[in-house]
Amino acid sequence: MALRRGVKIEDLIIGSFVFLALLYPLIVFLMIEHGEVERGQEDLELLRTTYLFITGLEDCSPQTASLIASHMDKELLRNMKGIAGLVKLCRENGNRLRGSVSIDEEVRRKEGYLTLTVKLVIREKGIPRRRFKIVLLGKRIGGSFKILEIKHAEGS
Repeated sequence: MALRRGVKIEDLIIGSFVFLALLYPLIVFLMIEHGEVERGQEDLELLRTTYLFITGLEDCSPQTASLIASHMDKELLRNMKGIAGLVKLCRENGNRLRGSVSIDEEVRRKEGYLTLTVKLVIREKGIPRRRFKIVLLGKRIGGSFKILEIKHAEGS
């Protein structure tokens, strides 16, 4: 019997399954990493929504306040006087912030914590009038993201 040198279709099918079996751990790793990156982006978007709401640059609706409150630490929410306090803070800051606003964000991730430092400069007729600094600290606890701390100061 002579050996055939041609490649059979069965050999290609078996070879492709072996190739995919060897790549399986890499594919699973990439899918897990992709999911964690998306979760990190969702957490950052929540922090952005929070500082935009607090400064009054977004809609000051109770629905947005309740969304933010659902992700806040209980003690922090109590210090902010609940959803009504968040809406009041949003409206007060919205009335004070008139003119064009420039925003500078700095994101830091360290030991599971996500820190967003935001510097706002309010300009009237091109001249800087007011400065705000907001620092938000959050962490993924269990399966949900919690906002642990919000610090805001004017003139910093």
